[in-house]
Amino acid sequence: MRAILLHLIVATTLGVAAVAQGKKPPLPPGRDPGGVAIALVTTGIDYTVPEVAQRLARDGEGELIGWDLVDQDRKPFDGSKGGTRAEWGGDGTLIASVLSGGRGVRLVPVRVDPRDAASLARAIVFVAQTPARVVVLAMWGTTRQDWEPLRQAAMRFKDVLVIVPAGKGAEAIYPAALGLDNVVAVEQGTAGVDAAGFGGRVQRISGAPLAVAAAGKAAADLLAREPLLDVGVLKRQLSEAGGGAMWQVQR
Repeated sequence: MRAILLHLIVATTLGVAAVAQGKKPPLPPGRDPGGVAIALVTTGIDYTVPEVAQRLARDGEGELIGWDLVDQDRKPFDGSKGGTRAEWGGDGTLIASVLSGGRGVRLVPVRVDPRDAASLARAIVFVAQTPARVVVLAMWGTTRQDWEPLRQAAMRFKDVLVIVPAGKGAEAIYPAALGLDNVVAVEQGTAGVDAAGFGGRVQRISGAPLAVAAAGKAAADLLAREPLLDVGVLKRQLSEAGGGAMWQVQR
């Protein structure tokens, strides 16, 4: 399995037309903001939005700790300009803004192609090589086979907690229904908040995207207090804490 996963991270992602390198905006200069590293896996974000840019995780050279698995570069920009469909997470910049709303998070953004199942697995493999121990993934689907590579990656890297949307009603959705020890499914609440989306436009975020983002912030708060928490304890403490009107752990 290890050989398969190592192959996944270096393989070329297919199925999505890449945003031409010359059309991507440069990453704003900056320094690492400090705090708990939280990885955000989306179809891209607008990293030029100030609220997001100031919380991006960086190395000692000021380079982004993050990756675009579609274009194979350090510019995980949202080519859809916030127009990604709901089951792929919607506007990733909105989620990034919620995660960046406090001073306790340093954001590790990873861009994937949801139509390529291996892309999701490569994201987990990449994150496992960064300081992040928590992944926020606002994507879901109804076909188990599509999530098999992610399942294998999550089982290999059991010290990474993956926060995903829970299903509604009796229909199983994935990856929540995979039943993995290091995957926590969160149910959406009734609340909504205003946040900066693509281009800095303030929009309302609610439902599954808000639930996973708010749960990610809660995980960061717990790790800030107890950095050595293992995944099992972190998952249990998230369940016990709950998120009020924003999210709850699915039981």
